[in-house]
Amino acid sequence: SLLQEMPVKSDKKKSKLDKSEDYSDHDSDDEVGTAGQWAQGLSKGVFAHKRSAGTGVKRQLKSPGKKTPRKRQKMLPSSMLSGNADTYLADCFASRSEVRVEDRVLSHNAILKEAEEAVDLLQKEVFAGVFDSIVQFVVDATKHASDTIPTAVLLTGVNMPDHTKVFSFLISKLEAVTPHVSLVGPGLALRALVQQMVVDLTTQEDDGIIIQGVKKTEASLSSLEQWYNNQYPAGRSRPPLIIILQDFEGSAGPALQDLITLLRRYSGLPFLLVFGVATTITTVHRALSQAATARLTIHTFGSPPATRHLDQVIDRIIIDPDTPFKLSHKVFQFLVENFLFHDFAVRHFMEGYKFILGEHFYRTPASALCCDLSTGLSRLASMTNTELDCVRRLPSFREMVEKMEGDEGVNLLVDAESCKEKVGDLMTEFVSHTRLFTGLVRALFHLVKDLPRKPLGKVLRDLYELSMKGELTATQQFREAWQFLKLISKLDLEQKLDLVLSELQPLDDQKLEPLISKLVETKTKLAELGEDYNSTANSCVSSPAVSSLSAKLTAPTGVSPLVLPSSLPPSNLATPLTSALNTPCGSNVSSPAVGATAGKLDRFKLQQSLLAAMRDKNKAAPLRPFDIMRNDLLTSLHTILTDLLLPPITLPLHEIYLFSAPGAIRRHLVGAPRAALHTALTDPWEYLENSALKIQDPGEIPASLPDICIGYKLHLECPKLINLFDWLVCWNTIATGSGESDTPDPVHQARFARVVQELQHLGFIKTSTRKTDHVARLTFGGS
Repeated sequence: SLLQEMPVKSDKKKSKLDKSEDYSDHDSDDEVGTAGQWAQGLSKGVFAHKRSAGTGVKRQLKSPGKKTPRKRQKMLPSSMLSGNADTYLADCFASRSEVRVEDRVLSHNAILKEAEEAVDLLQKEVFAGVFDSIVQFVVDATKHASDTIPTAVLLTGVNMPDHTKVFSFLISKLEAVTPHVSLVGPGLALRALVQQMVVDLTTQEDDGIIIQGVKKTEASLSSLEQWYNNQYPAGRSRPPLIIILQDFEGSAGPALQDLITLLRRYSGLPFLLVFGVATTITTVHRALSQAATARLTIHTFGSPPATRHLDQVIDRIIIDPDTPFKLSHKVFQFLVENFLFHDFAVRHFMEGYKFILGEHFYRTPASALCCDLSTGLSRLASMTNTELDCVRRLPSFREMVEKMEGDEGVNLLVDAESCKEKVGDLMTEFVSHTRLFTGLVRALFHLVKDLPRKPLGKVLRDLYELSMKGELTATQQFREAWQFLKLISKLDLEQKLDLVLSELQPLDDQKLEPLISKLVETKTKLAELGEDYNSTANSCVSSPAVSSLSAKLTAPTGVSPLVLPSSLPPSNLATPLTSALNTPCGSNVSSPAVGATAGKLDRFKLQQSLLAAMRDKNKAAPLRPFDIMRNDLLTSLHTILTDLLLPPITLPLHEIYLFSAPGAIRRHLVGAPRAALHTALTDPWEYLENSALKIQDPGEIPASLPDICIGYKLHLECPKLINLFDWLVCWNTIATGSGESDTPDPVHQARFARVVQELQHLGFIKTSTRKTDHVARLTFGGS
């Protein structure tokens, strides 16, 4: 994998062909026991701070001269850092295959740069409204003097990794109002808090030169007041002093309460506080005392949810057809679930996306063609016959060649020109189909986004994920959504048609011309129907009973008595309703009793009449013109979606543009510390890469293994309770090569005691209360 090859030097001689190319997706079925093969990123040691022998104080590094300020330290140019990164990335790609390494690095960097710029732009757009409100609050608070400290509480959400960039954007916005902004971190005492705040507020930058107003050793609120009065005498505009606490939950405590009290005493300084709260506004009132909150004028600003930002990021860098790199259904699902089930951090989502992008260009040498179509075709034209072998080895290309008849498949494998021509056509078809697929998904989302229960998802990424899975029209969710579409009104249908046409017409695809013509024709016919079909009541077919009841309810007041359905025979039966209708309004004649009948009731005739009425009710009413047009349109849409809404993974050469190995990504991005620890203790060669530690069988216990590895392997063979003396004898026999009857010397006993203590610290064993000379085993199933 990519992480395994990062430390490997590239000075070894390698062939120009691929070292090993495996494009299968069986990585997801790997056992946990192979965790050591991919856990190269774990730490291989522990850092210790040595202390002096007598004092126990940490040793300090001696500097030959005065340490320069951090902001004035010489930094490497960004171009040099970028060049080194490109060199390391090229070495990593070359360790797998030396085919078109430079082109792969260029494509990787271009896609990554575009994605990062898009995410930064989206983040600024998402928080633009909130930041403008905070800036306006700062301006208003500066104009009006108050006895309390103006405080803005920004509810940032629980996505803590994104807060650093959010507050950097906020600081850049506030610099238009005041140059004095201090960003304070969590966990500082009062003295350190005041020092950092004063130094940040008094430090200014002039033409790239940093001017520090107050030294750190002299930093105090009184020195800050003196410096501020010298900088801004009375009568001049005085910009506010803004103090930002990025992590309020981590900064809340006695130090913050004392700071608020001190700031309130210096009423001549226009302080303004900004709290970044990850939870709710009640956290501020719980963390601060009543005396502290009484000195604050709190205004709350809510930031948009992280899921909305994620939806925009996915729409811009994954769903957008202009981005050549795509993700398969399982990889996309894993990234989204990892975001929703963990920390809601878009930053971590992008880190996962970056790793997947690097893994794609590392695993697939043919990914040099993963760029815009014109650049890809030019690179294809310059490829040699040997370099074309990386394309011929792709599983989808081999499958396509095997299905060909005659000598066409043979020519693709032998003739370079024929292969280039065919691959160019397939690349053009893939890009065109990807654009068509994305347009159909967006059009379908406009149709189903406001349906009841939202069977195909609430947002576009849900529908995109289902569509990438394939066979969308055969799913239960699609059938349920289609049933709801058959009941929409004329007004809703007209609005949806406008949205669908806005997505499909810019595609300019010949496959969509019949559907677009059908949509335009239906829209014209709907406009000719008039306004009688706009009501929701006319959107569904009315039953005979509903029509009859509507007619009776809308009839004028002077009508004759209600008439029974034609299926019921005439009867002399007098009902309270007919009696009331036949009685004049001013008559004092009482109505006859309910049970009084003029004749006998024939039950057989009544039964026949009710059955006939039920048959009339079940008869399908004649369809209106609107219903016919709606059904015809939905049928055409269903046919087009069934034929054209095919995921890109079904096309040849999809391995160039699409990454579809979720197993490898899951192993790298989701930690398995227990599996990695088990692998390290059973086969330490996976991490130490020492030839003396390499074993052929997992059950083998050579004397060259570290002491803890020998003890761990022996403990796997023991039952729940382990006799320490027997364990010591077995360990001593393997570690020293002595016999079982030999007594271990004190040195080996000390080494074994350290092994037992380390295993207990790692959680594999614990002391037993049943037997003093035994330990209890805590983990099982590892042997």
